This record gives sequence, C-alpha cells and structure tokens, in this order.
Amino acid sequence: MGESYKVAVIGAGAAGLVTARELQREGHRVTVFEKVNKVGGIWLYDPLGLDPNREIVHISLYRSLRVSIPGQTMSFLDYPFVKQEGGDPRTFPGHEEVSGFLRILPWILG
Repeated sequence: MGESYKVAVIGAGAAGLVTARELQREGHRVTVFEKVNKVGGIWLYDPLGLDPNREIVHISLYRSLRVSIPGQTMSFLDYPFVKQEGGDPRTFPGHEEVSGFLRILPWILG
C-alpha cells in the first residue's frame, strides 16, 4: 500500500459512492460531500420539493422512469443488485429500486 491521502469526493450518487469505497480500500481518508442530506444522486426523486431540507428542486428523472439496463448489470462485484421481497419483478428496475439499492449499500456505512 502506498502513501495515504485525505481525499474529498463530490457527490453521493452511484459514481461518488463507489469511488469513495475504492479510495478507502486503497487506504485513503475519504470525505464525501453531497448537496442534499441523502445518498442517491440523480436517483433521488422529489418533484414537488416535499423534502424541507432541499433548497432547490432539481430532478432529472420522472415518476415512471426505468433504467435502460438490467438490474443485474448495475451490481457491484461484491454487492449484487437483487430483487427486494415484494418488489417490482421486471428486469429493468425503476428509480425507486435504484435509489433503495444505493441507500443500503453496506460499504457506505463503514
């Protein structure tokens, strides 16, 4: 292992979370900065601004949005994208499933 650095990752979406994890695995001290108080990035859905902690309502998805790739393709090597009990059985998950997957990633907590 090389030298350890203090690193900032901007954004707690899928890319930011996996980047933070890989940097931690390399022994760096990582801080993730996110504009809102939740992980999920573009997968957060709050079209009406119902979250009182959000100053700006900015969404790039719509209520019925589904991803264009199978859920299994969204998996990480050590954390598969599995269907939740009682969840949507279709191959291409909706934004709620993607958002839920990102929120419960075990490695974002440790």
